[in-house]
Amino acid sequence: MEPENLVNIRRELVLAFLEKYRPSSIPELKSRLANEGIRANDEDLLNTIRELQQEGAVHLLAPVSPDSFAHYLSDTSNSWWIYATLLVSFSEIFLVSYNVQDPFFGGFRFLFGLGLLGLLPGYATVQILFPGDQLNMLEQILLSVFLSVIVSIALGVALGAGYFFNPLSGVLLSSLYAMAASVLAGYRRYSAKRK
Repeated sequence: MEPENLVNIRRELVLAFLEKYRPSSIPELKSRLANEGIRANDEDLLNTIRELQQEGAVHLLAPVSPDSFAHYLSDTSNSWWIYATLLVSFSEIFLVSYNVQDPFFGGFRFLFGLGLLGLLPGYATVQILFPGDQLNMLEQILLSVFLSVIVSIALGVALGAGYFFNPLSGVLLSSLYAMAASVLAGYRRYSAKRK
């Protein structure tokens, strides 16, 4: 039997790592602990987490593996970014097509346009290329901005080559790319989670 202070140290350590990293599985928590030089077996970790859950110190969600892509899309914790892309895209199309000049809505037009040109197409492209959690958040943001600029330049060149370079066609093409890429990226993430 372990001394009570060792159990408390382990429990406090597990709690600290759960709050800091928010791992989604025992193996992920175990690898985070191993990165810090702390060894633990799965059974000890699972027992410690069960005790913490029984005491109400942690609340675990039951892992749900979506059985269809429609079910995956209905779970907003997984697919919120797809809905955000659709909302921003449709809002920007509306604001540009009606040429809204009001300062209040003009601010939204500016913010949505910035997101549509500088973040959303690249984020969707990053999610297509790396559907799992291979990249940390900083790498995702940097790649998203870089790829958004590349995609925006390519779409601008394509529009300019055909003499279609006007605000509405630019927003329509950028929105179409962002929405299609988001849905494709969502499907790739869904497929990666099923494996």
